[in-house]
Amino acid sequence: MLAFFPFLFLLSDFISPYVCTDNVLKQNYHNQNMCQLQDEIPLELKNLPYVIYPNDPKYDTKRFIYNKCFNLFPHAIIVPRNVEEMAFVLKSLQTHQLPFSLRAGGHCYEPGSLSSGYVIDLANFHTIVPDVSKGEVVVGAGCLLGDVIESVGALDYAVPTGDCPVVGVTGLSLGGGQGVLTRLYGMTCDAIKSISMMTADGQVIEVNATSYPDLFWAMRGAGNGSYGVVLGLTLKMYPIAKAHYVELSWDWDEASPSAIFERWQSWLSNLPHEITTHIRFQYANGKSVIKLTAVKIGSDALNEWEKPFKSLEPKVTFFSGRYVESAHYWAASHSNPFSKSKSAMIMQPIQQKGIDIIVNCLTQMEQEKKAHQVHFTIASMGGESAKGDTAYYPRKALAMWHQMVTWETPEEEKGALHTLRTFSREISPYVSTQCYANIVDYDLGDGYLRAYFGTHVEKLIEIKKKYDPTNLFHWKQSIPLSHPVQ
Repeated sequence: MLAFFPFLFLLSDFISPYVCTDNVLKQNYHNQNMCQLQDEIPLELKNLPYVIYPNDPKYDTKRFIYNKCFNLFPHAIIVPRNVEEMAFVLKSLQTHQLPFSLRAGGHCYEPGSLSSGYVIDLANFHTIVPDVSKGEVVVGAGCLLGDVIESVGALDYAVPTGDCPVVGVTGLSLGGGQGVLTRLYGMTCDAIKSISMMTADGQVIEVNATSYPDLFWAMRGAGNGSYGVVLGLTLKMYPIAKAHYVELSWDWDEASPSAIFERWQSWLSNLPHEITTHIRFQYANGKSVIKLTAVKIGSDALNEWEKPFKSLEPKVTFFSGRYVESAHYWAASHSNPFSKSKSAMIMQPIQQKGIDIIVNCLTQMEQEKKAHQVHFTIASMGGESAKGDTAYYPRKALAMWHQMVTWETPEEEKGALHTLRTFSREISPYVSTQCYANIVDYDLGDGYLRAYFGTHVEKLIEIKKKYDPTNLFHWKQSIPLSHPVQ
């Protein structure tokens, strides 16, 4: 999970997370509140053709993000169609000192792209223009990852991105971006060549290595919702004609989870950069499984998995063909409407006691037939991702761990959150204190700055002061103008 994802932004009001409410609202309460919201909208923001108001039939769909835990009622959802409309909206919101959020896909794990004020949705900025002669693709801020993969993949090119097709490319890129090409070509933020961004005064600037180089450094890894409205990105793309994919899976009661994980960790240290792999411990519907996947780029066959894992007798799924076709195999998806995610960067192999905690958690869930689902996915880093000079942090991680719990009904929330938070607390001595900024986690409190950005925090704050001195662009985990009081 990837993620970020997010990697979408809250610039103001938000509800307390994980208070899932019944989405079937009493009609009279709904109507009363909708009328009040409408009445409070400034005159110049009323009756605009690109705005979804509370009386619009689409409102009750568009006000939600992918994680349905968060039930906010914005005054309006603004979907500008061009730069001029964007500048007008931004000026009006500032004039009236109205809170707002930015949304570029709606896949943030927390309510980072929601607001009870106004939501600026970038969905209309959705162009994708690849240029093979330059080895780059220009993407609008509202583009989703799956669309970009398909568009450049049709030309047998690829951008190093994540693996969830419904994630917004902007949030993914600005927060880092880990995926199957990370070890070969680096993070998605490393592929950014230029950023088209609107500043607080409505000016559009091109941010790149020669124009605003300090801002360019900050935006690549810490750019979500902190410095301006990103309208589009120019990303480097690479010619990739062929890829190989393998998935190895084991039923819990027929496998040795500890042995599989130990071999996987040992395998990482000798992998060529052309191979990216992740291992997933998954519990769903009363059953636990282990899934190990690997993707290899190029024409050479993917057989490196056989020596470490074949003797463990996995079920094997294999694909060999065009890279764009392989995306259908490694694409990630989760069906439950409610979720909570946490992350940890792994700087060295997890010790046996840590492995035991993983195994015991899923074993217990299977024994107790828990209703909620758990996905513990550990993705390989290293290779080219260890290089690069951007705000993304840390570069030297061995792997990135996405810990996720999902559930189907609000009644399951308490137990699901208890499972994840208990596990995260127990495993913390065996992983680093660093987390992945795209897996937004409000549990971190004010510690998010160090957890996401480490020793880069002071530099990021200085750049924030320079380019957004009034802190117009802020949300619960944005770069502040000063260190929060601990």
